[in-house]
Amino acid sequence: MDYKGIAGKSIDEHREVLIDVSNRIHREPELGHQEYKASALLAEALRGHGFSVELGVAGMRTAFIARGKPREGPTIGILAEYDALPGIGHACGHNLIASSALGAAIGLSAVAADLPGNVVVYGTPAEEGVVENAGGKVLLLDEIRKSDVAIMVHPASLWGSYGTSNARESFLVEFFGRSSHAGGAPEKGINALEGVLLTFQGINALRQHIDREVRIHGIIKRGGDSPNVVPDYASAHLYVRAPTMPMLGEYYGRVMNIVKGAELATGARSKVTRVANTYANSLPNKTLSDAFRENMADVGAEYPAEIELRRGGGSTDFGNVSQVIPALSAYVNIGPVVLHSPEGARMTATPEANEVMIKAAKGLAYTAIDLITEKELLDAAKREHRQRLAEQAHR
Repeated sequence: MDYKGIAGKSIDEHREVLIDVSNRIHREPELGHQEYKASALLAEALRGHGFSVELGVAGMRTAFIARGKPREGPTIGILAEYDALPGIGHACGHNLIASSALGAAIGLSAVAADLPGNVVVYGTPAEEGVVENAGGKVLLLDEIRKSDVAIMVHPASLWGSYGTSNARESFLVEFFGRSSHAGGAPEKGINALEGVLLTFQGINALRQHIDREVRIHGIIKRGGDSPNVVPDYASAHLYVRAPTMPMLGEYYGRVMNIVKGAELATGARSKVTRVANTYANSLPNKTLSDAFRENMADVGAEYPAEIELRRGGGSTDFGNVSQVIPALSAYVNIGPVVLHSPEGARMTATPEANEVMIKAAKGLAYTAIDLITEKELLDAAKREHRQRLAEQAHR
C-alpha cells in the first residue's frame, strides 16, 4: 500500500484548511496556558478527522491528547506548540508548528485503518518560558513517554535536525526593602533595587570564569516608582542555560550565591521563584534526523546532509522529551527569519512560510510512516537513544 502517496495527497487536499489554521492562530496570539482559541481550533479539526481528543490534561486547560483508534504496533507522538510571545505575538512560529502537526495527523488519518501502528498528537502549551509554570511538555511527560518516538518541527532560517539545545532555569529574583525619602532620609531606607543591581554586577563578574557554552541573561522587571523614593521592591527575570543538567545545577547554584550576597550587602530580603519548569538539554538522534531529511528531500526541500552536530544556544521543553524517548525536533527553513523579533512575527505568516509548513507536515507524516512500517529503523532510533543516554551519564 502506498501509505506516503495517500497521506501526501490528503495533506494537499487540506492545504487551504491548514493555512487557515496557521493564519488564525497567528492573528490571535495567546500566551502560554491561555491558548484557549488555538487549542480548541486544533481539537475541533482533529476530531473531524477521526481522532478522539481529550482537552484539558495534566492539569493544563489548554493541553490536549488526540488519539486515533488503538491498533497493535508502535506509537508515534507528534508534538504541537501554539503559544505566543508577549508583545510580539508569534515571533517563534508556533502557529506553523501547530498547523504542521495537524497536517501530519490529517495525512496519517487517511491511512490509519491500514497502518500497523498508532499516531497520537500531543498539544503542549506554554513552551516559551515567560509565563508561570511554563513547559507544557514537562507537565505532559508521563503521557508523551508512552509513545515510542516523538517528532515535531520548528521554523527557522535553515534546515537541520541533528542538533542540541541547552538546559535552562527560568526564575524570578525579588528583593524586598524599606521605602524612605531618597533625599531627606536615605539612611532610613533599604534599597531593593540595589539588590537587583548587585545581582547583575555579580553575574557580570562571574561571566569571565564560566564555561563558554553557559549563558546567563535577564531583564529588570521592576525597579521602583520614583527617583525620590527608596525602592522597597525590585525584581528581575533571569535565565541560566548550560549544555547539560549537571552544569545547569552548578551555575544556577552560583547565581543563587550571588543573590544571597546581594541580600547580605543591601539588607533587602531576597526571594527566588522558578517561573518555568526546568528544561533539560536536547539529546540528538541522527537516525531520526536522517530519516526526516530524506523524506523532506522527497517533497522538494533542499535539505542538506548533516555530518557535524549543531549546538544551539536556546532552550526548549522538547529537551525533556528527548531525555526519555527518541525524539526529533527538526528546523525547517522559512527564509532569513530572526525569531523572537517583530520581523520574525511577520515572517511566520508569509505565503513562503505556509508553503514550507505544508512540506513539513508531509515530512512528519512520512517519517511517522517509516517508523511504524520499518521495525529496523525504529529499533535503530531506540538503540541510538540508549547510547546517547549512556554517553551523557559518563560525562
